[in-house]
Amino acid sequence: MQAITELFQTASAGECAEILDFWLNECSLDEAPDVHTVKLWQQLFQQRGSKFNRLATLCQQWLIETDSL
Repeated sequence: MQAITELFQTASAGECAEILDFWLNECSLDEAPDVHTVKLWQQLFQQRGSKFNRLATLCQQWLIETDSL
């Protein structure tokens, strides 16, 4: 997940959105990121601001849904 986190620091919003969608919605449960990682991604997207705020919101929604399982 470290490589993905590093990619999220520099990739375009569109590229980040596509990758984030895979990790939050499409990958298998054994490959899915842990809560700590998604919180880190959320903070990273918030720091990048603007177009990335939507991605931070997606992370927050995932965290809420995961907590309710």
